[in-house]
Amino acid sequence: MKKAFTLVVLMVTPTMAFAQGTVILQNQTGLVRQWTSATDSTLISVPKNGGYVELIAAPVNTPLVGSIFNYSSLSGFLGVNPLWAVAGGACPIALGAGLFNGGTVTINNIAEGANAEYFLIGWTGAFTTWDAAFAASSGWFGQSAIATTATGDPLATPVPGFPVSLRLTFAGFPIIPEPTSFALAGLGLAALLVFRRRN
Repeated sequence: MKKAFTLVVLMVTPTMAFAQGTVILQNQTGLVRQWTSATDSTLISVPKNGGYVELIAAPVNTPLVGSIFNYSSLSGFLGVNPLWAVAGGACPIALGAGLFNGGTVTINNIAEGANAEYFLIGWTGAFTTWDAAFAASSGWFGQSAIATTATGDPLATPVPGFPVSLRLTFAGFPIIPEPTSFALAGLGLAALLVFRRRN
C-alpha cells in the first residue's frame, strides 16, 4: 500500500509542479490612462505605443507588502512578496490609445483553472522594463488595484480549458508623473510657500 501511494505521489507531483493557469492579457473598457501633463491631472488615455504594462499575479488571498513604489526595483518588490510573480513580460500599449493585447499568458505560480489575484504595473516611454524606466526616472508610472480572475486549464480533458480574458475583471488605472520626482516637486513647492510666508 505504501509503495502504491508513493508511486501515485511521484506521478502527480511533477504534474502539479508544471500546472499553470492561463489568461489573455488584454483590456477593453478598463483603460490605461495618464495625466494630461505634469501639472494637469485630467486623465487621458495613454497614446498608442506610448508605454507598457506588466502583469503580476499570485494565488488568491496572498498578502501583499506595500506598493511597488516602495522599492527601487521590481526584483526588490518581488523579493519581499515571494508568492507574487511576473507573468509574461512587458506588453506594449499598442492596440490603441489606452489599450493593450499581449495574447495568452501563463501564470506559473497558479494551478490550472484556479482563481488568481493580479494587478498590473505600467509606465510611459520607450523603456521595455519597469526597472530601466524607473532607474532612469524616465516616464510616468502606475499600479492598478488588485483584481481576481479565473484562469484557463490547458490540461483539462477531453478538451483543454480556454484562457480567461482579463478584460472581464481589469478596471484600468492611471499612470502619473514619476512618484519620487513628483514628491520632490511637491516638497520644493511647499518649501517655497513657507519661505515666501516668512518674507
